Amino acid sequence: MKKTILLLLFTLISALSYGQKALFDRYDDADKVTTVYISRSMMQLMGDVKVGDKDISKIASRLDYLRILSCERSSLIPSIIRTAQTIYKTQKYNVAMKVKDNGEQVTIYEKKYGNGKHEYSLLSIEKGEVAIINLMGNVTLRDIQSLAHH
Repeated sequence: MKKTILLLLFTLISALSYGQKALFDRYDDADKVTTVYISRSMMQLMGDVKVGDKDISKIASRLDYLRILSCERSSLIPSIIRTAQTIYKTQKYNVAMKVKDNGEQVTIYEKKYGNGKHEYSLLSIEKGEVAIINLMGNVTLRDIQSLAHH
């Protein structure tokens, strides 16, 4: 019975996170779009893990994956934003934080799956660039916020 429940939970989590994966896959081969995928096993091998200037080593061992999409191609930016916002709305992500400052908009979306699993997606929009950082694991919003302050 436990195995059945765990299998069902894993299948549900996989299906729900498919939308984010589809977003990254859709733009993976586009010009002037950079995508990065780092698995749990790769993070464990890397030791000190940095995303930009942020050291995420403290939470890396609790992450299932980390995905990053960055685009500077002005013709694709509106499409990426629309696609991401549609996924966040249809898959019922909650807005955890929203900041607008000097032409930059940053929104952190959160989705809870149970058993301590959370998915966070940071959507950063500024003139001429959009970036999405998506991660899933046994991390809390407090963990994510602590990264933002360091």
